[in-house]
Amino acid sequence: MRILIVEDEKYNRQMIKYLMNCEGYDVDEIDNPDGALQLIQRSMPQLFLLDINFGAKRLDGFELYRKIRELDKDVPVIFITARKETEDEIKGLALGADDYITKPFTPALLAARVKTVLNRVYRGHVAASQVIKMKSLELNISELTVVMQTGKTIILTPTEMKLLKQLMSHPDSGISRDDLLYAVWGDTYIGDSNIVDSYIRKLRSKLEKNPSKPQYILTVRGVGYKFSNQ
Repeated sequence: MRILIVEDEKYNRQMIKYLMNCEGYDVDEIDNPDGALQLIQRSMPQLFLLDINFGAKRLDGFELYRKIRELDKDVPVIFITARKETEDEIKGLALGADDYITKPFTPALLAARVKTVLNRVYRGHVAASQVIKMKSLELNISELTVVMQTGKTIILTPTEMKLLKQLMSHPDSGISRDDLLYAVWGDTYIGDSNIVDSYIRKLRSKLEKNPSKPQYILTVRGVGYKFSNQ
């Protein structure tokens, strides 16, 4: 499932993105409604998380919602806003939004609301999206397991799962260490970027027959790493 966050406050936007990545979703984010409309005309996400206020010279979240509905009448939308006025919540829900969450909120609340909406709209599709199959292994995101072609089941830590998911979500594409660091550990991580290399070694030790000559997680010189689906 892919989620689009439309939020003009950078910290809030990146915090929500990090939370959704941790839940196993693919996430795009943008800081303005006009840019959001350009994005969705190319590719419609499976869920929108919309702020309401974007400044006097821009569309507000309600207006953006109406334009989204002109493009797709069924895609779910959750408003996330600091506006706590009852009339705003009533207006958002009356327009047909799937939920309305006011800031501040706990990560657990956001995750639960998103899961509830996606389950209601897509039902069995959510469970299916938690499994990535390719080559001779299968990653089960929610269970933190990898099933090899031989039938062997390998248990991953949550961080190993996030790193492997990021690689498998972009097969045969080199991903830089910095991009992997941001996707898995977030922009608040303070430490050595060598942590990416350390976790790559851990994954190779679990998945590869010969970790020194990997078949799945390959080093891309001058770039970083990729998952080979050849």
